[in-house]
Amino acid sequence: MKRNSNRRAFLTTTAAGAAAFAGCGALGDSGQSDTQTPESDGTATPAQTQTENGTGTPEETGTPEETGTPSQQRDYTDRGKVLDDFENLEYWGTIQGDVSAETEDVFRGSQSVRIQNPSGGGAGMYKAYPDGLDLTKNNLSIAVKMEKPSPGKLAMEVIAPARSDHLVCRRYIPDAMDGWMRVDLGYTGLRGDPILKSVQELRIVVLSDGEPINFVVDDLRKHKKSTDKGRVMLSFSDTHASQYDVAFQELKKRDIPAMVAAVPDRINSSGALSTGELREMQGAGWDVVSSPHIGTPLPELSEDEQRRTIKQAKEYLRLKGFRKGMRFMSIPYGSFNETTLDLVDEFHEYGFAYGAGPNALPPVGTSAVSTVNGGDLNGAARMINLAAKYNQLTVVNFANIGKEQDVDKEHLNHLLDIIEDWKSQGKLEVATPSDILKLQQS
Repeated sequence: MKRNSNRRAFLTTTAAGAAAFAGCGALGDSGQSDTQTPESDGTATPAQTQTENGTGTPEETGTPEETGTPSQQRDYTDRGKVLDDFENLEYWGTIQGDVSAETEDVFRGSQSVRIQNPSGGGAGMYKAYPDGLDLTKNNLSIAVKMEKPSPGKLAMEVIAPARSDHLVCRRYIPDAMDGWMRVDLGYTGLRGDPILKSVQELRIVVLSDGEPINFVVDDLRKHKKSTDKGRVMLSFSDTHASQYDVAFQELKKRDIPAMVAAVPDRINSSGALSTGELREMQGAGWDVVSSPHIGTPLPELSEDEQRRTIKQAKEYLRLKGFRKGMRFMSIPYGSFNETTLDLVDEFHEYGFAYGAGPNALPPVGTSAVSTVNGGDLNGAARMINLAAKYNQLTVVNFANIGKEQDVDKEHLNHLLDIIEDWKSQGKLEVATPSDILKLQQS
């Protein structure tokens, strides 16, 4: 089914929305501004129209690492343990708006829950856990279909045990995505001193600036944390030359690897990375990942065009010798629809797109692993800190690096200092997509 993309700017939270949810931590300090747009993808102009020459169907033989073929079919419904299937809404209360059972549009089972408020402002529901819910060893994920607002941001507040001690999980959903997707509920903000062993309430909320609210959620799950350390991944999009000239040189001094998105039409052009530079980065432990960037967001293409574009970019990396990194994809413009995610899942192990929050570790929503904007220094630092504190994965994305850019060398090094401080405490490790995949497979 084709989805419409309207490219509207993300809505900011207004005073009216805040008043409607006074005291709700979903409105608290979430790390990155709601008005922040993806740093990645879409800032580059392709050097030329991508062609099909030399990009026929690859003969995929050998190991998954050699071919880039996803090693397994990922079935979200089989991961983790169901915390609530929403088949019975008796114990869910309404915060604002209307909460009702939905039997026609369901992610799993026979029923989901629809939350709506035609007047906008806010809508949500909550569930109390009088005996306490222990989340010390678990992360959360949920299936969501965001119809309005578009784009929108889902928020879950974890009351642990009082509103003065809570965590907030927020996840941005792009405007093109109006189908079901599973999202990791990574922590984006906290207040007080939350005690995850004694969670008393979960609150699911969506806010808008007067636009009607209408969304559906289903299949809330908890996932066992697989490590006692958080992970941070550094990501560089759009193939800017500064990513070698500045970022690679600074990271190399600290022996820190990263991932860099290779845009086939930009490589070797003016102001862009060269093939030789990408190979040097790969040799230093970086993952050179696919970026099927042709100047048009993928959801605006037909399914056949999306498939061809994604397949060609991956094949380009295979032919150039970047077989380790080609298993992963940076989604252009951070824009995707159901078709895009299906194709990412078909051709790649992970897709990465702006989501404004951390992820479970390893990530559950692997087709659209959330990135945060490295151009927002305070927000990115906060997401790194939260990943270290709660054993989650934060992917910090950067585009161009330089004095006249959003991110300069001083800014980058400040974030690297924060990372190295957490590393010295044994609370955080730097990872590449390949590292996270190994963790998931183990």
